[in-house]
Amino acid sequence: MSLDELRDLLERHVRPDLATAIDGVRVCKVDHAASPVSSMSGTVLAVVARGGKRLALGDHVYDYGPGQYLVASVDLPVTGHAINVSPGRPALGFGMTLEPAAIAELLLQVGPETLPQARGTVRPGIAVSDAPDDLLDAIVRLLRLLDRPQDRKALTPLFKREILWRLMTGEQGDTVRQLGFADSNLSHITRAVRWIRENYERPFRVEEVAQLSGMSVSAFTGTSRR
Repeated sequence: MSLDELRDLLERHVRPDLATAIDGVRVCKVDHAASPVSSMSGTVLAVVARGGKRLALGDHVYDYGPGQYLVASVDLPVTGHAINVSPGRPALGFGMTLEPAAIAELLLQVGPETLPQARGTVRPGIAVSDAPDDLLDAIVRLLRLLDRPQDRKALTPLFKREILWRLMTGEQGDTVRQLGFADSNLSHITRAVRWIRENYERPFRVEEVAQLSGMSVSAFTGTSRR
């Protein structure tokens, strides 16, 4: 039921600029297949309600379809395009910016004892999972506010917070929680990616980027010195 209502909400509220009246929330509709487009991923949650999306990061390709979500935990250069689009059945998607400050605030409030045990080393980047019903329900409640402007200011923070909580305690929770750790390896890598993007035209050494990102060379490259 949540997926059906999600499709209806997205269809009704899509705009040419993809923006909505809710800050950080985007609605996407693609009517026909097109060539891949290059962009920066941003730190986002993206959910497909109909059709599908293919995202490529280097040699890695991520496909996700109805009822699945993608989390991008670092702002990375990607190419993407809609898939499984047919006449009369456009691809529909929901997107929400993941704000590190909001995640950090939630982490501080709930405390580590209420969170699932970390499953090992967190690899920043992009991941795809099936969206559980409680995550879809929270997204639907957030999008309903597009029809209820009188409720929007009071309830938007609550529903965004629930969406973050569902992500933080879900299959990709380790990666999402890292966004809120001010001194995490993920934040170091994000600084490094930003610096490389801004300085890609000039030569640089790995040691230089590691220093700028606040990491040792071995930690930055994932190696250990013997």
